Amino acid sequence: MEIWYFETSALNEFMKGRTVEDALATKQLQLNKGREWRLSPVTLWEILMTSDEMRREEIIYFCQHLFSRELLPSPAELIIPWIEQGMPNIEIQRELKSNTVIAKVWKELVDDRKQTFKMDHEDLKSKVKLFQSVTKDIHSIINNKDYIISSNEKFSGLDFTVSNLVKELPFVKAGDVISKDETLAYKVSLFYIMYILCAEVELENEVIMNFWKRRGIDSTLDRILYVVKELPELVHRGPFIMMSYMTIAQSDGKHSRGVWYDSLHAVYITYVDKIFTSDDHFRGLREVIPAPILKYKVHHLDEVTFTNHSANMFGVPE
Repeated sequence: MEIWYFETSALNEFMKGRTVEDALATKQLQLNKGREWRLSPVTLWEILMTSDEMRREEIIYFCQHLFSRELLPSPAELIIPWIEQGMPNIEIQRELKSNTVIAKVWKELVDDRKQTFKMDHEDLKSKVKLFQSVTKDIHSIINNKDYIISSNEKFSGLDFTVSNLVKELPFVKAGDVISKDETLAYKVSLFYIMYILCAEVELENEVIMNFWKRRGIDSTLDRILYVVKELPELVHRGPFIMMSYMTIAQSDGKHSRGVWYDSLHAVYITYVDKIFTSDDHFRGLREVIPAPILKYKVHHLDEVTFTNHSANMFGVPE
């Protein structure tokens, strides 16, 4: 079964002019062709941030009829198992299903389409705003500034910045020459590691909390140092570097609040058979990473032709 992932912009575009009946027929057609259309916790978080309640419920109801009852794993659920596998170039095959709270609720909503999310919208909004504010610091880093991590006495006399953390990476200290572009990518990657992995800035962070509990490391600063010393591959391989490249791809011009979501969506490129988007930033990602994987996995909706089948079913050409 192929997994086709729709990030939020693609979902909004696909909905235009289509009914719930179209969604049901399309879902059946795709399953018949051996394709499962999936969402992720990231997509749902973004949908739930829709301020217009009527529009929000319309999107959720459409999704309940079109997409699988299984969500893809959250970013944390992808990152932690990969680390614990030893950060291999080729991951050990695993079931791509989320066990987060939102995933369990989503199954109930697909099984009973009369239900919807019961949530404190303002609480969710305040949490997401906190995450999005983090990207302002990343925007500053990209624009040739730096980020001070700590003024702790333990590090007195040390200019403890993201740039110096990059210099402390074992492969850099060993003499590997890294270009200006690589240095920037590593700095942004480290920044995401600091917040998501080390400071647990995730809407559902239980898997991250358990990771650190098993290692007995509570301090965020100690976690950062642990990553630099014991897990340096995290900086230049895997989910965080993909987030870094997506952030850099849209760094021209003013800071965008959507960069946090876009960077999280980019993590899924490695794990799905196809990812659909209407966001031009994914085109920019192709320029930052001119890798074949992006050409056959990332599909912008204006590059895709949908064909009508009987009973209003929609399919995508092979």
